Amino acid sequence: MHRGLVALSASAVAAIYMAGYLRTQAADASIEAAAVPTLTVSQSAPVAAAAPTLPPPPTVAPVPQAPSQRQVPGAPRAVPTPQTASPPAAQTQGQFKDGTYSGQGTSRRGDVWVSVQIQGGQIANVTITRSTLQYPLRDIANLPSEVVQRQSAQVDIVSRATYSSQAFRGAVTQALSSARAG
Repeated sequence: MHRGLVALSASAVAAIYMAGYLRTQAADASIEAAAVPTLTVSQSAPVAAAAPTLPPPPTVAPVPQAPSQRQVPGAPRAVPTPQTASPPAAQTQGQFKDGTYSGQGTSRRGDVWVSVQIQGGQIANVTITRSTLQYPLRDIANLPSEVVQRQSAQVDIVSRATYSSQAFRGAVTQALSSARAG
């Protein structure tokens, strides 16, 4: 093969790669910034992982819950969460207004819509109502019960479903911001 043709081919591949990289760099950086936890030092523990601080999501009005949605069984219970530098990240019992709230989370692999039901000031039920994710919902199917158990949107990121987990977190965070009491 002629050297000039090889050099031209290599240059074309490099140009296409660079164009794709530049086009997606900003989106990738914003997702990565939201997913990278920060470390904080406290007196009770030498080093503790803290939840990232995200800008407040837009307000969503409460919507009635359709009876045909997937339900997450289980009674609500308060579970202590680690204290962070920003008090709004920690969520305590009775912090929410009763009702059903919806939220939408976005990722580079699709969107997730959730419905969060608040009873007695606590998260009683979380339902994934819609999804446009590239991957099956079974990858994040355990996250709604984790929200109820922890009484927080700060659920674990699922291995092999990072973007789906982040979209779910964003949707729950948006719904809970509408449900905040006070």
